[in-house]
Amino acid sequence: MRNIFNYTDRKDDIRKTGDNPEIKIDVIEKDGVTEYEPQIRIDSNRKLPKDSRVLIQAYSNSGFVGIPIEYGTIGSPKIIKTKETDVGKDEIKFRLKIVSDGKSKKILASCYKIEPWGSVTWLKVGKRDQDSLIEYVIEPNEIPILYFKKGFGLERDLEQSNYLKNIHYSYAVREVLQTYVIKAEIFSDCKVRDVWIEKFQSLTKEDLPEKLDEDGKDWLDKAVAAFLDEKQQGLNGKSLIDLMPDSSMILSEKLTFKGK
Repeated sequence: MRNIFNYTDRKDDIRKTGDNPEIKIDVIEKDGVTEYEPQIRIDSNRKLPKDSRVLIQAYSNSGFVGIPIEYGTIGSPKIIKTKETDVGKDEIKFRLKIVSDGKSKKILASCYKIEPWGSVTWLKVGKRDQDSLIEYVIEPNEIPILYFKKGFGLERDLEQSNYLKNIHYSYAVREVLQTYVIKAEIFSDCKVRDVWIEKFQSLTKEDLPEKLDEDGKDWLDKAVAAFLDEKQQGLNGKSLIDLMPDSSMILSEKLTFKGK
């Protein structure tokens, strides 16, 4: 966003969550194309000029940076659907800037790290250019991401196959939890880690281990098993393991098995 200048009294608390968000971005993905549509309702109590321009830029932690798009003014925001082919639904993020109308283009308000509305809060799946077929990105105060190498459609296969979900989520959950144990000091102030700890301590009825000794490894096994066995509303009250095909099926049937 060039030729835009910071303004010392700018407002950086634009609401992006809760029951009354000022910025809400709906995102869908179909046939490898990600489409997003912002809904902008800036609070009038902020007393920002109604002719202030609204700019939104898509990006990802894996290096994708989209072109800033103008969505009208805060007094008359535009509804625009934008398509991106270089970033997946589960990895796309957004930044918003409200700038003054005129040559100076002062930033009057902003909002960063905007997640797609209704996105998952514990694990994301994405695609990117990378050396390995599968990689995990686990960073402080960021939702962990399971990345597949771009070009193979593995992220789409995972979404459609309960068989693959059981396999990949088992490894992903184990990878994230053992990282949170081994690197506890690095993640000491991580709110995302807190969410994971609360979830898996509730599932296992045991505290997160302090180290990965034999007891710690046993706890990881229990955590993964409990996760796969957890009844989920999004699965019509079933668990992932309920939807896992058994050995009586051939591979082609397993990949498309939807449960009994």
